[in-house]
Amino acid sequence: MKTFLHSSKDKQSLSDWSLRQKAGFFVFLALFAICIGMACFFNGFSLPDLLILIAIAVVSMVIYVLPFSLHPVVKAVITIILPTAAFFLLESMTHVVWETMEIDAVLLNLVFYYLFFLFFFFVSGSTKISLDILLIFTMIVGLANYFVILFRSSPILPWDLLSVGTAATVANNYTFSITYLVAQLAAGFLGCIILAGKCNLHFPAISAKKTIRGLIRLALCCVLIIPSACYVHFLYQPDIADYTSLDNTLFTPKYMFKTNGFFVAFLMDSRYLRIDEPNGYSKEYAKSLLDEQTETSSTADELPNIVVIMDECFSDPTVLGDFSCNEDFMPYIRSLLDGAPNTISGHLYVSVLGGNTANSEFEYLTGDSMAFLPSGSIPYQQYLNKYALSIVSHMEELGYSTTAMHPYNASGWNRSSVYEKMGFGQFLSLKNYHHGEQLRKYVSDQADFEEVLDILNQSTDPAFIFNVTMQNHSSYGTPYDNFTPSIEAKFKNTKSTKYLNNYLSLMKYTDDAVNYLLTELSASDKKTIVVFFGDHQPNDYVVEPIYEENGLDINNQTLEEQQKRQQVPFFIWANYDIEEESNLAISANYLSTKVAKVAGLGLTKYQSFLSQMSEVLPVVNAVGYVDTDGTCHYLKEATGEEKTWLDNYEILQYYRMFDQ
Repeated sequence: MKTFLHSSKDKQSLSDWSLRQKAGFFVFLALFAICIGMACFFNGFSLPDLLILIAIAVVSMVIYVLPFSLHPVVKAVITIILPTAAFFLLESMTHVVWETMEIDAVLLNLVFYYLFFLFFFFVSGSTKISLDILLIFTMIVGLANYFVILFRSSPILPWDLLSVGTAATVANNYTFSITYLVAQLAAGFLGCIILAGKCNLHFPAISAKKTIRGLIRLALCCVLIIPSACYVHFLYQPDIADYTSLDNTLFTPKYMFKTNGFFVAFLMDSRYLRIDEPNGYSKEYAKSLLDEQTETSSTADELPNIVVIMDECFSDPTVLGDFSCNEDFMPYIRSLLDGAPNTISGHLYVSVLGGNTANSEFEYLTGDSMAFLPSGSIPYQQYLNKYALSIVSHMEELGYSTTAMHPYNASGWNRSSVYEKMGFGQFLSLKNYHHGEQLRKYVSDQADFEEVLDILNQSTDPAFIFNVTMQNHSSYGTPYDNFTPSIEAKFKNTKSTKYLNNYLSLMKYTDDAVNYLLTELSASDKKTIVVFFGDHQPNDYVVEPIYEENGLDINNQTLEEQQKRQQVPFFIWANYDIEEESNLAISANYLSTKVAKVAGLGLTKYQSFLSQMSEVLPVVNAVGYVDTDGTCHYLKEATGEEKTWLDNYEILQYYRMFDQ
């Protein structure tokens, strides 16, 4: 029994810990248990569930407070096990490890955890400090990743660290709710942290002099750099998937992170913070590709105003599966999509889902595609630091006044800097709006469109307006006094949720606002074209009832089903005669070229290339491509003429973004 008790010195240190400190720790644990319990209660969990969580907190407190010690061997064993426990706790917040990860992926993740632990052990000389840092860091990352996936259906990616400011500005509009599983795992982290405090082992006292011990620890930290560098270098290998089970296709980050594990996937993605040259790339070849294209001049007798509205999260969820509503949530826009006069309409394929709005802007304004950039990356923040080639400079050359609009903070997604580099004459953010009526917490589309009309009325030159709305931004669960949902989805086999109903009700508000805008412009004597499209579909939790109703698995989709998640409605409407088209399928990178042709503006050499390519590959996005027969393909499946077009497109895009 003696080996399991503290020495007299240990007992003295325990007696020095005052009753007040013990009481304080007990209060902390009690509050933690109450907070977890309340969170679970309001999410529909039962009283036994709450009691289990409270019991975990109380037992953890008792273990920490009681004056007992563990045998040094037991301490060492627990210390060795805890980094592995941290790995399983983090991964279990979003998936079942053994169902999604192979053993080599598990082992590669554990290497990260143990390197992390050893580094802080050498720095501090204490296993308690090292384990506390590891466990607390892992718990925070795990919870953050859980909420990020919940809100945007994608995990935390390296380039998200560049957009923390943008995320912070909208974080207070989300509803942070946890599942019982996540509550259990958080309690598990707390238990591990407490257990680490009972298993403290100090760095061996090789010398009585602290300076010498410190130098030894410093030397070990330096030595640890070598295996750490080898580890990262191994994960950076482009052919790593050939000899491991790791997936490096960057197809869908959510799948990749489940397959590879969080930290391995995060490190693998970090290599794409810098883009490598495409295969077969040379600056001379890229120039020759452009020189082969024909630049055309404007044929318009009168340059029309062009208003581009990228409507926040606007989509038609009926493309995902059949369901009915108490009334149509987009009757006016649907009438435009069904073949209205002077209207071109159809499905637009974007490259993002549930978030990362700026990437849809990027594809429209530049003609470039996210297909050749890392999945989840944000060109506005990562790559457009020196210059940003876009259609804006071409519009100015034609004599247009150019305005970017967004009724929210100017700093979001680095827009103020990027818009300036693109050449916009002015950028109107929330502080510049005269019409600020809100729906929920955001400027309504109705007020936003009134601002657009003011700019058109005040402009003497033909106006090019690029307008990114805000009304429909998530989340969709918080009630507001100024928002009354009017649309109710009806299901035979699945209960509708308030998220889908609220979302569809917002679509109806947008539909009414679009009706107002086009009615006003119909009476104008100025030729005007309105381009309207959504930037992406909503998060998985909004549309999941549709999948359930139709017997589909939202977490196991075919390529065709994944492409349906990328579809948003679009239309090009004019208040004068243009040739009508309907039921088109194109991707966002082609849309500005299509508008230039409709308006008779002429095409740049790059737009001429895109126009020809769209005849062969009408859809190219981050998910893959769709051929002229409507068949979906992964990019890596391309052969023959299709592969040639894609390869040349990637070369031209790299040249324009990084080398021109």
